[in-house]
Amino acid sequence: MKPPARRGTGDAIMLVTALLMGSSYPFAKDVLSVMSPLLYSGSRYVIAGLFLFGALAVMRQPIALPRRDWLPIVLLSIVGVAAFQAFWGLGMARTAPSIGSIVMTTTTAFSAILASLSGRRLSALGWLGIAIAFAGVVIVVNNSLSQVTLAATSLDGAAIWMLSAFAWALYVDRAVPYNARLGTLRVFAWTTLIGSAVLTPFSLIFDSLGEFARLDGRLLGFWFYTAIFPVGVAFLGLTAGLERLGVSRVMVYMYLIPVAGVGLSAAFFGDPLTPARVLGGLIVLLGVILTRVALDRAARLPVEGSAT
Repeated sequence: MKPPARRGTGDAIMLVTALLMGSSYPFAKDVLSVMSPLLYSGSRYVIAGLFLFGALAVMRQPIALPRRDWLPIVLLSIVGVAAFQAFWGLGMARTAPSIGSIVMTTTTAFSAILASLSGRRLSALGWLGIAIAFAGVVIVVNNSLSQVTLAATSLDGAAIWMLSAFAWALYVDRAVPYNARLGTLRVFAWTTLIGSAVLTPFSLIFDSLGEFARLDGRLLGFWFYTAIFPVGVAFLGLTAGLERLGVSRVMVYMYLIPVAGVGLSAAFFGDPLTPARVLGGLIVLLGVILTRVALDRAARLPVEGSAT
């Protein structure tokens, strides 16, 4: 058992980390009013990657990758940063920040589906949680409790957010053995930098670095903030939280991300907090919590088809 002081520090770190990660949604929306989503997503992750390598150097942790790990780390970078952030930016450009922060919590549902495909016996509770989470997403996107308002544009945005959530779930699932062997922070640093090195040049096929000239001092500050704090500092927090608390307890704090995203969007950026979004968000969180409980139970059972 971890000492109480270590757990207390871990809890404090994860509380700040979850709030930082949630804060990226409203700040990003303002930047995307004048900047294209692919260039925004790629360029801020370049800064975040450099920040994480600086942290590795300051902490005197190993930086170099073994030769055998280069290919899998590159593939993880394409999925967990290039694809994830491309969909994240495109989804943010098409929807309100509150919708994105809520829909992204379906990452847990996708993690459960991936676990099931990998041979983990997911209970009925897990499948119920997945169904409830996606039902909540429908309510959030519909944004009305009295009539059906779903339109092609709103469904398009929600679908892109779900692609982002799936990409992140796949990254987290496949990164587990590399995190254990290389260290979570080293994996975060390399995948962040490599993924941004893939996404940023790709964005320049459609966009131009001249877009940075459109950013006034306030928006440039928002761009820099979303690179350093919700990504760089938050990834450091995740690493420290995992070391002190373990995966299951860290995941509990992830439920605060949509709360921070929705709250900040409504309080400071004028994103309307409608009854449908509140109810739908609570339903999504209920489904996610049920799914998380089922995942934790499945992790304690033998994998189907494995030696017993």
